[in-house]
Amino acid sequence: MAEDVTPTPPAEPQPEPIVPRQERARRSSYRLRFGIIYVLLAAVVGAGIGSFIVLATGPEQQDDPAWSAWQPQGSTIAKVRQIADRIPKAYRTETGAQLTVSLAGPLSVPTAEGEVPVRAVFVRPDTSKGLAEEDDIAVFPGSAVVSFGLCGTLSKEQCELGSTVSAGQQTLLRRQALELSLYTLKYVDSIDSVVVFMPPEAKSQSTVFLRRSDLADELDRPLSSLLPTAKPKVGGLNSLEEGQILRLTQSRTYSAEVQPSPDGSPVLILTPPGAAA
Repeated sequence: MAEDVTPTPPAEPQPEPIVPRQERARRSSYRLRFGIIYVLLAAVVGAGIGSFIVLATGPEQQDDPAWSAWQPQGSTIAKVRQIADRIPKAYRTETGAQLTVSLAGPLSVPTAEGEVPVRAVFVRPDTSKGLAEEDDIAVFPGSAVVSFGLCGTLSKEQCELGSTVSAGQQTLLRRQALELSLYTLKYVDSIDSVVVFMPPEAKSQSTVFLRRSDLADELDRPLSSLLPTAKPKVGGLNSLEEGQILRLTQSRTYSAEVQPSPDGSPVLILTPPGAAA
């Protein structure tokens, strides 16, 4: 049987459906909303890329400022001697003369056989305020202590500054003791404490004893924030700097005495002014 090869007539085109006006408005509103969202997303991505480029190509973050413009170099004893030689040269009297010179080294006492290391430092408590007992004595090993001895340049008698020490000279001596201690504790890791023997006066000699823990905050920020005066001179410090010096040194100033321990080795005994006799 022959197949029917009569072509099928093409389907008539269907008319496009009529979309109501409300539906057209709704679709247009969606398209507008999506367009705004895409624009906002593009802006966020662009801002993020811009920020990344700025951070990647911007200047490097600045390091923390140096603690000091100068620092000693070499071994422990070399650093201590450099500090002792450099720091006193900046301190001047009212007339511009150098106030003191300094000798430095491990804590020791002279004997007929030579220098003998001090075994320990005993610090007696201040009992004047009733906050400590007489037997609350702090003991520190002498091997972790370095000493500085300040000698006045105005007198040839046993390192004295002169017949009397003025209040301005006393403040400058305290400042010098503080600066010597700060430099030592900042740059000499093996040292835990610094004792500074002041120039002797007519009937006494005071000593400043500072430990690393006493100056923890000051060792973490630049020295110039604490001691801003570049050329310290008698009478040339402002009241704020004087207050800082007094805060850190007044309660850590002692009279000093060397005594033999039971085994004969010397110990340094520091007594605050308010301690019981």
